[in-house]
Amino acid sequence: MPVQIAGPHRIGRARRTVLLTGASGVVGRALLQRLRDFDVVCLVHRSPVSGPNVTAVSGDIAEPMFGLAERAYTDLAARVDAVIHCAAVTAFNRTDGSLETTNITGTEHVAAFAAAANAVLYHVSTAFVDTTVDGDRGRTAIGYAASKSAAEKAVRSSGVAHVILRPSVVIGDSVTGEIAAFQGLHQVAAGMFAGIVPMIPFDPSWPIDFVPADVVADAIACVVENRVSEGEFWLSAGENALRLDESVAVAVELARDLGVSIDAPRFVPPDMFDRLIGPVFLDALPDKIRRNVLRMLEFFTTYLQSGQTKPSSLDELVALGASPLPDQRESLRNTLQYWAAQSGYGQAETERAA
Repeated sequence: MPVQIAGPHRIGRARRTVLLTGASGVVGRALLQRLRDFDVVCLVHRSPVSGPNVTAVSGDIAEPMFGLAERAYTDLAARVDAVIHCAAVTAFNRTDGSLETTNITGTEHVAAFAAAANAVLYHVSTAFVDTTVDGDRGRTAIGYAASKSAAEKAVRSSGVAHVILRPSVVIGDSVTGEIAAFQGLHQVAAGMFAGIVPMIPFDPSWPIDFVPADVVADAIACVVENRVSEGEFWLSAGENALRLDESVAVAVELARDLGVSIDAPRFVPPDMFDRLIGPVFLDALPDKIRRNVLRMLEFFTTYLQSGQTKPSSLDELVALGASPLPDQRESLRNTLQYWAAQSGYGQAETERAA
């Protein structure tokens, strides 16, 4: 689809104002670092945010008009030129209704605000919006995927000018590895470092698609800066995704470099694990470790998607001025190194060297 550029909104060269939801999240935090040329109004529900170009407004996307008084809502709409919607519940196992309330109803409220502001809505979805699973494993991810799919439908049916952006697994900054909150990939690394992942029941050749947070933020900001007013963009590695065994090798190499004794996990066929190995292996584990292993299996099942290669729009966005995807191995190592440093790995070795 050709990129559509919006006409000037509130014509003039004045500095533009963006409303950002989910500013304290993984993508939102990275966006705050990138949106330096905008005045950014952050709709804050719980976690405070700050910055030289940031204004915080207390509100809740789950409430009509964000829970604001009518005058405050109208005044906010009059200030805003674009809306970037990152806020979402991403926990797979929520059963309290918050997935639907935040991800679906909240998106409807954000779309209504964008309409009131006559602003383009940049809706951050997920590259795993069409997740399906076979059997029991991965079933808890279905609710999350369904809520994000329904959110996209709400955006499309709202009538507001919109762009849908679908990041894959978001890891830390490509250079520093820094990330606002550790994600499923970090949990897998924690399991490997702790020696509780002796085997991985997936095909080692399957791609695992991840993109650094700064690349995702840059792509989103580039779309906003270019006033793109419609389209769907996949913020994923696509054909450049590492194989699962390549990613595991990066983690194993880092662990050994940090002085952590670790055996490379063995890959076993998924059907063999489910029929023969899994029941015996899992039942023998202590409850806490079993829960951790099951969470890792959920992560892999959801994000490997049976060997599917995700589409990617990054090359198209590079033509608009976005940064290209950096080396995947280096980005992964940097994000795992940041996690390891925050988790205390390597400290003893550093002290001995000193």
